[in-house]
Amino acid sequence: MPDLTRREFLFKTMLITGGMALMSCEDKEQDEEPDYESPGMLLGDYPSKNVVIIGAGMAGLSAGYELAHAGHEVTILEARNRVGGRVFTLRTPFSDGHYADAGAARIPPDHDMTLGYADHFGLTLDPFYPESSYYVNLSGDERTLISASDYLNEPPWEGYYVNRQEFVKIRGGTDILPNAFADYLAEHIHLGTPVESIEQNSDGVVVRVSAGTEFTADRVLCTVPLPVLNRIQFSPQLSSEKLDAMSGGYNYSSSTRLFMQCSERFWENEGLNGWGYSDWPEEIWQPTWDREGPRGILMSYLRYSRADELDELSAANQLEHILNRWENIFPGVHDYVEHGSSHSWVQDEWSGGAWASPSEEQYEVLEHHIGETEGRIHFAGEHASDYHGWMQGAIVSGLRAATEIHESASVVT
Repeated sequence: MPDLTRREFLFKTMLITGGMALMSCEDKEQDEEPDYESPGMLLGDYPSKNVVIIGAGMAGLSAGYELAHAGHEVTILEARNRVGGRVFTLRTPFSDGHYADAGAARIPPDHDMTLGYADHFGLTLDPFYPESSYYVNLSGDERTLISASDYLNEPPWEGYYVNRQEFVKIRGGTDILPNAFADYLAEHIHLGTPVESIEQNSDGVVVRVSAGTEFTADRVLCTVPLPVLNRIQFSPQLSSEKLDAMSGGYNYSSSTRLFMQCSERFWENEGLNGWGYSDWPEEIWQPTWDREGPRGILMSYLRYSRADELDELSAANQLEHILNRWENIFPGVHDYVEHGSSHSWVQDEWSGGAWASPSEEQYEVLEHHIGETEGRIHFAGEHASDYHGWMQGAIVSGLRAATEIHESASVVT
């Protein structure tokens, strides 16, 4: 499988995204070239600040990475026992090196910051969708086979403007990207450390965690998803708009993925590649379609009410629920399934939903306030961006907040 390299077109010119300057070494005089360069590097000489970042998802990691490189003292507090947030690659209980992404998986070609950091860390990109064999569609009880060329030359959902053939993935699993940030920030990250309260005054900010430990900071960056933000007590209280958003006034989407490991890729006997969709609606993926070996993983990707329906079932009933329908898509599938597992983002303790999905009214009233700085506290995350549901949104908002912190005064008046 040929690698897709992005070095030839990424970051050749100055790009301004949300007030953030992105600079290549070509834009500086030779004697001013920095020792370090990245897609979101922070520019300018500003006083060092003590910064506490809440959340080690893509927003917190990208912000922490750039702030640390710019000379700021960074501490990242993460409630989970892993980094990545809603970038979550499952490797257990799969066999033979197979894996599946429960969260972020595909990258569109115009997501320059996501691609830029993949390039920055030397990650390999591959086509997301297989380029041969037949895709399958189930509408009612009617199964239709679709050629790879026809399937790839359509967008993945109605109204989107990028065809499937343009999407890429990170070879080895999407979590390789957040782990690349975390490798650099390892000594700054505290896992299993939920934040309970944030108190700010004229002298700074005090962040208290569940174990009773206190962290003091000049600035705080909060990247917590809105559905679980109300677990943190703020003093003084946040704006009424943020309180409204974090109390259910800013919708989040449901999303559940069910994975089943099959002893053989039996679907290949029909010339199928293990991908397609149904009218539930549902996307069907074979995440490791380009991996060698007899085994394969099939995945059902459900959203909104279909995800909620699946969440109500037990693990065993979830698998049977999907398999019974899939007998019309992949005849004989029952005979090859070794085991199944699922992940629901609504039921995820530290997410409470898959991505921000506000109504038009919610967006109009609250969007401007979601990422607005309040005193010494800054806010980021995909919910605080125009790229809801994408790593790009988390990264762009994280870098926007990092720039705010980098350029801010030490004292708030």
